[in-house]
Amino acid sequence: MVTKRFFFACILILLAGLPILAGCAGSSTGSSSGGLKAGPGVDLNKKTITLGILSPYSGPVAGPVGIPIANGVKAFFYHVNDHGGINGFKVQFVEQDTQYSPQLEVQKYNQIRNQVLMIADSLGTQPTFAIKDLAAADHMLVSAATLSSALAREKYLILVGTPYRLQVENAFDYIVNKLGVKNPATAIIYQNDDYGQDGLTGYREAVSAYHLHDVAQVSFAVNDTDFTAQVAQLKASGAKYVFMTTLPTATATIIATAYKLGYNPQWILQSPAFSIQLLAVPALKPLISRAWVVSQGAAWGDTSVPGMKQMLEDQAKYFPKQQPDGYFEFGYAESYVTYAILKKAMENGDLTRDGLFRAFESLQSVDMGGLLPPAHYGSTPDQRVPTRDSVIYQVDATQPAGVKPLSSDFTGVAASQSHF
Repeated sequence: MVTKRFFFACILILLAGLPILAGCAGSSTGSSSGGLKAGPGVDLNKKTITLGILSPYSGPVAGPVGIPIANGVKAFFYHVNDHGGINGFKVQFVEQDTQYSPQLEVQKYNQIRNQVLMIADSLGTQPTFAIKDLAAADHMLVSAATLSSALAREKYLILVGTPYRLQVENAFDYIVNKLGVKNPATAIIYQNDDYGQDGLTGYREAVSAYHLHDVAQVSFAVNDTDFTAQVAQLKASGAKYVFMTTLPTATATIIATAYKLGYNPQWILQSPAFSIQLLAVPALKPLISRAWVVSQGAAWGDTSVPGMKQMLEDQAKYFPKQQPDGYFEFGYAESYVTYAILKKAMENGDLTRDGLFRAFESLQSVDMGGLLPPAHYGSTPDQRVPTRDSVIYQVDATQPAGVKPLSSDFTGVAASQSHF
């Protein structure tokens, strides 16, 4: 029998924080040299470009998500720097600990806004939403480590990957059209914030598109730690497939609580709901191993993918203690887009924020080395959705990153037709 005390102890292990990292970078004002225009964060004399990272380095989201993504971003650009930089310019970072708090995100953004050319990584839907108007006023591009579809309507925010809303739609396309399950009894449990609302929007669209038998839509507050009432509601509904728009700590507690209550549906996890660290909890491991994850991208270690070999070499060189982790891979892949923007702006002779924005809108397509499918960008909300495909994964502790694909990469009917 899995006891409540044991699981709380396991969750505390997952919540163990890491030290706050200190920032380091200089700044510069707008100027030009040799035909190259430069704005904040660009030092033409030292040939440096300073980018910002706003991410939780402490708190419950830090270890499973924030730190691995930030490490992936830094590993990518450390490699760039060691191979000549971008036309001779080296990339450096100012890093701030947001603790996944929207209020802190705003405070930290204001601290670094005059020091950086753009934000290379802003983690979390709520925190990133908190700075979107400030970023727009500053003409600051923000590479968002969130897949909220609402960000597609914000022209200075950069989505990298298939939005949460479309992940949900693709998950139920898999069940209905790939597995042939007609009118399945389904439910969703979601974090009651903008992240959760995006999952809920996708769920409701999937209910209509795939004729699902919707039996429950259950929410919880971001700071909740006890999910007994919500799980009891799910159990009473009789849902056979439950989609989870959650974060890893909530995922662990919900699945453990359901097991205690004798309820074991097919759990389907939104991509941020899973972390390989969940498999480090012995009593949780067999429970979560039955779950699916809807995400995308190459499996860790698959060197048939062109970008994987380089990523693994960079991980071993710059972050040798980093374990195989999909979030590290996401941060590394995310940086292909940032690099493409900087490279294009450099070619245009304009390293100002407006120059970066024009470069971003003119990218059209970015090859991410196969770590993620190629991203496509344009100037309208629909065109700012870079990809619409997903892969359904089975949680599998024997795999390096804890998952193995159940499906090939596909775009469901609803996701292909959704508009933003």
